[in-house]
Amino acid sequence: MSRQLWQSIGLIGIMMMGSGCSKPQIAVITTPSQLPAPKNVWMTEFQQINGTPYFYAPIYVAEQEQKSILRQMKSASSDYGRDYTEIDIRNYMFVHRDNLSANKLLSNNNSRLLAMEQIGELSPPGKSDKDLSRNNWIKTVKTLWYVQIVADTNGDKTLNDKDRKQIAISDVSGANYTEIIKDIDKILLVYPKGLDRRLVFYTSGPKHFVADVDIPNRKAIVKELPTLN
Repeated sequence: MSRQLWQSIGLIGIMMMGSGCSKPQIAVITTPSQLPAPKNVWMTEFQQINGTPYFYAPIYVAEQEQKSILRQMKSASSDYGRDYTEIDIRNYMFVHRDNLSANKLLSNNNSRLLAMEQIGELSPPGKSDKDLSRNNWIKTVKTLWYVQIVADTNGDKTLNDKDRKQIAISDVSGANYTEIIKDIDKILLVYPKGLDRRLVFYTSGPKHFVADVDIPNRKAIVKELPTLN
């Protein structure tokens, strides 16, 4: 199975979720509805989090045959802009290599996780390395970064990219899960400012915002941008 599905790019380059030149996708806000957790979920192969004693695996909605979903996973890109509508991740399981302690990221499976990125110290591969993917440049992962949907905000009875999103952070063990930015309609750009800071440009309704995220302290300073008209 491709490692690229499991690890989004580390603290390198610029991540895009859609084009900043396109019109923002504004969620039609009704009364946000917390949908029930899926009855059947399953878990696939574990992957190690580089430089840590932890392994993790996503917990999926099991509405299709396992082989069918695996085929979709193998053909999917790890880019944030990719459509993941067929891969419905509801949680993550974390296991410690030495003491075998285990825990889930979230207490329930009611929300949907659109993306999980590993942030950490980089170690560029040597010329002899066969896999030059930037996903393997992370020597030691320090933090996990998530894009999550917590409720059905457009009234279509599903959780998808058209609903409002939030950004959250956790430790590499999945502990200390913290919501950082809420009420996001579309993420325009995530720009790294070193290991500890990020700028997030996004829309919420007709407004545009920029947030300066302090990763270690799990806080964000949010500023509204001037109106376009």
